[in-house]
Amino acid sequence: MEELNEKIVRIIGAGFGNKGAEAMLLTVAEAVHRNLPGVKIVARVSSTDFAQTAESARIDLEMEPPRAFIRRIIAWVKTPKIRYKAAAVIDIGGYQFGDAWGANHTRNKARQVKKWIRSGEQVFFLPQAWGPFSTSPVSKAVSSIINTATLSFARDKTSLAEIRKLVGTNSPKVRFAHDIAWNFKGDDLSVGKQLIKDTGFPLDYNKLTVCLIPNTQVYNRIKGFSGPENEYIVLLREIAKHLCKAHNAQVILLGHQFLKDNSMRKDDRMLCNYILSSLDRSLPVVHLDRVLSAAQAKAVIGNCDLLLSSRYHALIAAMSQGIPSAAIGWSHKYDELMSEVSLRSNVISLSKEKKDILRDIDLIVEQTAQAKETLKSTVPVMKQGGQKALDEVVSAIKDKFAEIN
Repeated sequence: MEELNEKIVRIIGAGFGNKGAEAMLLTVAEAVHRNLPGVKIVARVSSTDFAQTAESARIDLEMEPPRAFIRRIIAWVKTPKIRYKAAAVIDIGGYQFGDAWGANHTRNKARQVKKWIRSGEQVFFLPQAWGPFSTSPVSKAVSSIINTATLSFARDKTSLAEIRKLVGTNSPKVRFAHDIAWNFKGDDLSVGKQLIKDTGFPLDYNKLTVCLIPNTQVYNRIKGFSGPENEYIVLLREIAKHLCKAHNAQVILLGHQFLKDNSMRKDDRMLCNYILSSLDRSLPVVHLDRVLSAAQAKAVIGNCDLLLSSRYHALIAAMSQGIPSAAIGWSHKYDELMSEVSLRSNVISLSKEKKDILRDIDLIVEQTAQAKETLKSTVPVMKQGGQKALDEVVSAIKDKFAEIN
């Protein structure tokens, strides 16, 4: 056993492949470093492919335990144990509790939370989506999580209502707060401009520049054809073509989830290539085909006039910079997000006919100036809400650690 006696903040639900998870992780780490000097940050991740980013942010990494029981026990035995004066666990998972995830996952997390609390650790769930909870096993496990954890936040009103059905409207352990990624600091816009320039694409700043971001989860949910003829890919291709021809726009295809090894499993770049594959090469469409950090991705988005995205945190990356955006969504979380910023009409439903979707695109393009003005008044509220949640958690940890000194 290592002879260490440290104060530790462990961040779970983290990662670097998904740019939203990376943005949240780095935002929490920055707040901890600023307010809790000398505290060690350990992030539990599924892959250490992006360890260099963690090192520069002064974050130590530990691998998530294997799912298989025997392998999990072996990994626990082999992992060096740290003696600590105090510890806290911050969960930044974006969406992990609801019917879609099943009872086993939720029960396992409930047992973990009880274990951490028994050992004297604080447990916080930062703003995320919750629910729906229609089955008894899931409801029971989530109730246990909420009632056992130190504090939990819901990032939208639907999620908050789902939690309150389980634990009551007056539970002191539940809060509403906006996503902390609203406060993530991206790179300077000049970084994004250079990344676009490096593609060789002659970006014309007198034209409407639209960033289009697909989502492998949506792609995998669409039944039928796979590859370039997948219904979702065909729709995104038609949207890109329509933007160029009907609105004289230029389109940047961008991933928001990356895998260093993009051969066995596929990330968002595969979808961008599918979209590009059947487009007329004369159209002003480019794929920024490289692995980016969350800060770089935000800087690229910041060089655009409009974002169309199936990635939740890409929408936040855009709107936090005042960039008008539209969600091509599949979950209530997109409706909730766009409603919060008073752009509910900017949700594009995949259940609509193509002609109706393109008509929605026309309206969104026509109203970009109006949307930009709307964001000037709504985004500060989002940032304040996310910061308030982060401040409350860090303050609670600081007070607890002070008691132990």
